[in-house]
Amino acid sequence: MARLDLDDAGGGTLYLGPGDARVATARTRHGERWLATEPLADEAAADGPEVATLVSLLEPLVERAREDGAQVVHWETDDPEGVVDAVAGALGLTRRRDILHLRRPLPLETDLVTATPQLVLRPFRPGSVDEAAWVRCNNRAFVDHPDQGHETVRSLRATMAEPWFDPAGLLLVDGEPGVDDGGHLDGFCWTRVHPAAGGEVARGEIYVIGIDPGATGRSLGRTLTVAGLDHLAQQDVPVAMLYVESDNEPARRLYDRLAFTLHHTRRVRSRPLT
Repeated sequence: MARLDLDDAGGGTLYLGPGDARVATARTRHGERWLATEPLADEAAADGPEVATLVSLLEPLVERAREDGAQVVHWETDDPEGVVDAVAGALGLTRRRDILHLRRPLPLETDLVTATPQLVLRPFRPGSVDEAAWVRCNNRAFVDHPDQGHETVRSLRATMAEPWFDPAGLLLVDGEPGVDDGGHLDGFCWTRVHPAAGGEVARGEIYVIGIDPGATGRSLGRTLTVAGLDHLAQQDVPVAMLYVESDNEPARRLYDRLAFTLHHTRRVRSRPLT
């Protein structure tokens, strides 16, 4: 008989039988609960038993999120669209986002680098005016984004406390005047490195790129992306990766020009709880 065990973070494990379990991890960010499940087998179908299993796992976790006071619940997975939509429909997760996972080999080809406008970038300085400047730039850049546009110095410092954080991998472009003279940032490229594990080679990620709305129209997106990829190549990682919203056509055109290709699609299905 199946048994569900909940954990303190709001996730849980559904035990179906000896050696057969489904796990959902949970995290809370800006008052919103994110649930994540591991991909099913490739042959999983929208009318197969996997749908009922995922509903049995996620339904009580959605209710747990409500009890914990979460404003919104999100479920993210790399499962096929048919399976995801069947589960989401059963749970009332009617908001849809598809996020494309793109990859390309490193280093960049010389012609891509030489065709890119060059700017002076510098590394982030923890504990300095860079913290407040980054928060301002990020929140202006992502003012309409459902997840990224609500950062604070506190949430930034929480991310900086993660073991993967490297200030040298957060590249900044100063505005006029720069932050040391009471000014602002025009943009940033935040990178991170994923060590080789689970059969995957080491990967360098373009984690976030943000451009202040007052600095658009200057090809900063390409400049920042190429600078981030060059930084990652110097860390001796052979593959670059990033995530982009499927409906972000300008960003997708840029990444196409930089020879990124689709690796898989991450699907996010959500609903408000208040």
